[in-house]
Amino acid sequence: MATRARHSAGYTIIEALIGITILTMVTLALFAVMTANLTTLFQSRARGIALAIAQEKLENLKNLPYDSLATQSGTIYPAGTIPDNETIIRNGLTFKVHTDIRYVDNSYDGNVTGTVQGKPTDLYSYDYKKVTIQVSTPTGSAQLAELSSDIAAKAAETAGNTGVLLIKAINASGNPVEGATVQITNTNPNPDVAITTTTDIQGQVIIPKLPPDTNPGYHVTVSKAGYSSDQTFAIDAQHPTPANPDFAMLAQQITTKTFTIDQLANLSLNIIDQAGNPLISQSVSTHGQKITNNTPVVYKISQTISTDSQGVVQFNLIDWDSYTLSIPGYTILSTSPLAPITVAPNTLVTASVIAATSPTLFPIITSVTPANSAPSANVTIDVTGSNFNDSSTIILRKSGEPDRSATSVTYTGPDTLSGIFDLSSANGSYDLLITTSGRTTTQKNAVVVSP
Repeated sequence: MATRARHSAGYTIIEALIGITILTMVTLALFAVMTANLTTLFQSRARGIALAIAQEKLENLKNLPYDSLATQSGTIYPAGTIPDNETIIRNGLTFKVHTDIRYVDNSYDGNVTGTVQGKPTDLYSYDYKKVTIQVSTPTGSAQLAELSSDIAAKAAETAGNTGVLLIKAINASGNPVEGATVQITNTNPNPDVAITTTTDIQGQVIIPKLPPDTNPGYHVTVSKAGYSSDQTFAIDAQHPTPANPDFAMLAQQITTKTFTIDQLANLSLNIIDQAGNPLISQSVSTHGQKITNNTPVVYKISQTISTDSQGVVQFNLIDWDSYTLSIPGYTILSTSPLAPITVAPNTLVTASVIAATSPTLFPIITSVTPANSAPSANVTIDVTGSNFNDSSTIILRKSGEPDRSATSVTYTGPDTLSGIFDLSSANGSYDLLITTSGRTTTQKNAVVVSP
């Protein structure tokens, strides 16, 4: 009887808490569903308005004269009055509208590159125009609608006193780079040439009907976010003999220019002296092999940065290239990997550098051959550098093993040494040490022995 009385009096605290928890979970679930539905409705409404804007914009463009179909900085010369980008507010919502108009080279009558089998090279690569309208959120982070249409002229294409420019963008491997930004300018014609566009899936941009210019007035820059850039250069005081100069355009001819860009890379150097101490707050200079001017030589990448408290210096966002190093007041004895240090696209290369105060009589190592060897009782290792003599010794060292000394050393000059090693039981990576007149230089990871 007592038990029935307690139950009829009401719920316990635990039962009430369980009920509140279940009610809260159900409420949150319903709220999440309602929020998702509202978001979906809002996105659907935004997409519907965006589609209407795109349709309206496309219809308006179709009603314009064919020759007027050109944006202010697109791929068609002369430029038109149609804005490439504009902001439209409709029904309380803000939209970003991008208009792209470009010529299309139909392969029916051949193409500008002459790659259609059985068809000639088409010098008049402007068969019709393709208009594309893209509508996105104000920041451009989400595309809401896209419409495109082909528009042809009423008259047949004619030759005219114009030329065709073919731009190709490739990467370090020679593959096409899609979506690269191409800027083409020339202030000699009237009106000026000022075109900004992007490469297609083949890494190409074809601009027909450009005005001829016998002066080297055409300037091109090719770039992409996260990539290196490439360009032509005007002849000026800084570039009296450009490696890739601005160029001319001839009528009734195709001018082809190829530009190479790829993802940027980073190079980190650990600088120590011959005693193994880090060089702190020491300026380090590096330059690649790519040049922008021939005489005098102007390197595309040339930087000087000081080491930190650990003797480390990092060159960030540089081109893929082979880099030469210099340290004022010091002589570089060895680098690992050997200099010039090759940096591939989209990589972080970490190198160690041993330097000595100049002037020095420490041996300097610039190359070790072979860098890889199979186990063998007689392996000849050739070393080039400087400050060698006929009493120089060569050893191979690996932690946990006894040093391997050359059984014989051949001295052929102050810049060349050869040693014969018994590597029949060797395995792994070995440092190479050269000692001359009591001074030793180490080349880290100089030889790798593997079956």
